[in-house]
Amino acid sequence: MKKVVGQYPITVREERNIKRVSFVHFITDAFGAFNLERGLVYTFKLLFSKPGYLVHLYLNEGRFKIFNPFRLLLLTTALSLFLFYLAGPESFIEGFSAGFGAPKEDMPDTQQLQQMFLDWYNLILWIAIPIYGLFSFLFNRKSGYNYAEHMVMQTFHVCALNVLSVIGVVFGLMASSTIVLIVLLCVSLGYYFWLLSGWLGQRKGLFFIKNIVGYVLGNVIYILIISLAMTIYLMSSGGL
Repeated sequence: MKKVVGQYPITVREERNIKRVSFVHFITDAFGAFNLERGLVYTFKLLFSKPGYLVHLYLNEGRFKIFNPFRLLLLTTALSLFLFYLAGPESFIEGFSAGFGAPKEDMPDTQQLQQMFLDWYNLILWIAIPIYGLFSFLFNRKSGYNYAEHMVMQTFHVCALNVLSVIGVVFGLMASSTIVLIVLLCVSLGYYFWLLSGWLGQRKGLFFIKNIVGYVLGNVIYILIISLAMTIYLMSSGGL
């Protein structure tokens, strides 16, 4: 049955002929994820070779070629959490606190922190997306992209950070966790501005200065929110 809306007929109800999945269909779909011109491998390739172009492609004409960023976020977050869990989150938390000069007697219960980290790992990561997206949007309003599009960009950004954190965990098993953390922070900062400048096509000094301010403000707000959440969690569970 069809009706006319404007000048185009649309189908109100349509019977779909869904074929049974065959072995060939299954294999084709499986290998389709590794297509070098589209899909997961193609998206990963662009994520670490042309990240700005990747965001542009997804937001414009090439969305069908790109692996969905939110599915990619789920995948990379699961991988990051899995390797972090294998590496031992308790030792990482102790090393992180010691690296910032926190006296051992003043440190909260690492078991409580570990449990919170494992329970809320997804939220701890993903809450950064709307926060960073807000500041990148506010400091680049003349770019023509809206807040939602900036959150898409930040989703790709967090996906890359997940992969970098996996690499950091691997190197953290072989080197000082403090050194690895510092290197990881520097690489992450460089990647962010590479992604942002490539996407917006900006490379002027003023662009970097104002976005450094936005990045710092975003981090301050993010750290405050996470710290507040950690404090509330530890107080409610008796960890403080």
